Amino acid sequence: MTFFAGHTGTVRLRRNSQVVSFNSEIMPDDVNVVLNRLGFDGSLENIVTGDRITISTTDSRKLICFPAANWPLVLQVQETFAAYVNVNLYGGLRFFRTFEAAVNNERSLELPLAAFTGAPVTIAVEVEDADYNVAGNVTGFTFQTERDAVETTSLNDKFKQQYSAGLISGSGSIDALFNPFTTERKENSLLLLQLIQRIEIGSAFSAQLWLTDENAYGSDLDVYYEFDAIINRAGVEIGGDQIISVSIDFLSTGEIGLKVGRAQGYVLQQDQGRILTKLFEVDALLQEVDD
Repeated sequence: MTFFAGHTGTVRLRRNSQVVSFNSEIMPDDVNVVLNRLGFDGSLENIVTGDRITISTTDSRKLICFPAANWPLVLQVQETFAAYVNVNLYGGLRFFRTFEAAVNNERSLELPLAAFTGAPVTIAVEVEDADYNVAGNVTGFTFQTERDAVETTSLNDKFKQQYSAGLISGSGSIDALFNPFTTERKENSLLLLQLIQRIEIGSAFSAQLWLTDENAYGSDLDVYYEFDAIINRAGVEIGGDQIISVSIDFLSTGEIGLKVGRAQGYVLQQDQGRILTKLFEVDALLQEVDD
């Protein structure tokens, strides 16, 4: 008989939003071409470092705060721009092509901005991450699914009660050690606290909760839940003789899938069997010196 140890479990998260987008506007003074920082109302309350955002406008001037070189195939300013962002304490954004460059705040890879004059540019901003990232420092998770039982007993049926299948819902929690940065391409546990702070776009995310990993047990044995959810509680626990820990409670918001077999998008294996993708350093996230 095979017994499965919990240390092979993994949490993978993909950032998204409950609402399609939020509206704002970019004023000429919002653009800092020296530091390549752009800020607008709502950026501090809704966007966190590592988000992939899409900015769009219906202004006839299009997104004139971004040089045409940011669209290398056409070399013309467009009305839609998508990139990963690094966010400072004041909501100022730097733009990058990759997640790693954004969380590292790699100045050599930042995308340029352009100064402009005249009226503000009205924009719509959407958070739409393209891929799942492994959540780092996770110590455990729980997940329960429930199904409502709808009674269909007729009034003259005295002894036998009948039920029809109802709706399925899910809820659970994720616990992790507090860490604002890691040395791997993982979502740091600070994100669990940040997601609930999104004011306008909500605390939504997509999740994969892995129970087993084929690299540990073989036979293409990947078993995991996949669903969309919102965070309805986030907390932190601090004790004088304890490691700081964070936890969230979440509720599923859509279809819940229990999948068995080799997962799509193969994820590399770390030395101790943990699942990860690419490696990176994020020390620059909190150590920006010229901002």
